[in-house]
Amino acid sequence: MGENELLLRHAENWAAAKERPLDRHLLEAVLEAWARHEAQSVQRWPTGSAESLLLHHLPAERPLEDSEAGALVQSLETFWRFLRSTGRMRSGSADPRDLVKEARRVAPAMATVPPECARTTTVEEALTEWSAHVRDEDWDDEEFDDEGEDYLDQLKDELKHEETWALLPCVEDWAQDLSLESSAAEARRAPFVLECLRFAQWVGEGRGVTGGVLCPAQIQEASRRFGLVDWEREFLARSPLREPGGELSPALRHLQPDAELGSLDHLVAHRALRSLWYACEAGGLIAIHSTTVCATPAADAHYLRSDDDWVDLALTAAVAAVQERLFLEPVDPLLRVIFPFLAAEGDRVELPDVQGWWWEHDASPWASLELTPAQARLASDRQVERQLWALEDTGLWRRDGQTLHRTALGMDMATLSADDPTQFFGV
Repeated sequence: MGENELLLRHAENWAAAKERPLDRHLLEAVLEAWARHEAQSVQRWPTGSAESLLLHHLPAERPLEDSEAGALVQSLETFWRFLRSTGRMRSGSADPRDLVKEARRVAPAMATVPPECARTTTVEEALTEWSAHVRDEDWDDEEFDDEGEDYLDQLKDELKHEETWALLPCVEDWAQDLSLESSAAEARRAPFVLECLRFAQWVGEGRGVTGGVLCPAQIQEASRRFGLVDWEREFLARSPLREPGGELSPALRHLQPDAELGSLDHLVAHRALRSLWYACEAGGLIAIHSTTVCATPAADAHYLRSDDDWVDLALTAAVAAVQERLFLEPVDPLLRVIFPFLAAEGDRVELPDVQGWWWEHDASPWASLELTPAQARLASDRQVERQLWALEDTGLWRRDGQTLHRTALGMDMATLSADDPTQFFGV
């Protein structure tokens, strides 16, 4: 399955139901170009992105025939409306109606743009290129509002895979809730919470922002101070399609090109910084203004929080970490760890058990790829291992070798996830 396959499938179904035009193959090529050149989510379209796509990125990929331009604009309009109406348009995006106007304005000039050579982007470069973050604007389109509510209900049902929700214990087997004091104590010492506080304190009285995100110079400074480049490199080194400690197999490079941005791993090239930024924003630790971002009083080391406040901060930060670090990956392996914590006997989970369970899971994509059984199983196991590595600092479990021990925060997150799994997808 391609990295945008699931999203395109949903978009196709939505377009068919709404009787809107959508050229699947053309849109797929466009989204690949957008992700490769912009190194960001195909669900994030800031102001100016339509012009960048049509006048810069697409010509670098292939020239479009005049007859394709109209179909392209129509398909993009359908896709943008789909993203907004289903709640999948990520923060930082412009109003779809403005994007359509922008696309229609520049589309006639596409034929006059000469092809350009595409260039790969390094991790360091990607960390200095961060699209604008814009507050979600009020959307008064009743059609979109109604569609969004219906789709969220549908999405919740789709995310509740039977195999995963079967992990929840019966009422009589439910573990006794650990105390609020236990959760708060874990929250106070959770590494990611502490890092968020450090980041907000580094922001301090003001850092420069452009379009709602840190300026490139500030991004570079944050990357050095918080070791973000090292984290990104480790994340890429743990790619499911890499041999441990080795290079990506030449036989697998057509599935996930590891040398350039735009592959599944590289789709969000600054996951570490994004997780800090959005966790701090959602947790009320920073306030973003037109030209600066400032720490709030809540970031102060002496700020008084109740136990409830500490737990809320830790869970908010953990959700942001899942959203940004795992991005569109299935969260079933995560749920396989924390759901058993809700059972009276579920005080620990073994990593090999999680890996074996995910390999057999209907939502696991690996068996359907062009891999040998051994390659597919290795990739599946490495996906689980990397997901858990990427979230170890959240405090949702305590790891000892291959054993993941139950925590109060893990139980709290499991309870929230059982009620609403869409929280991990930012919808």
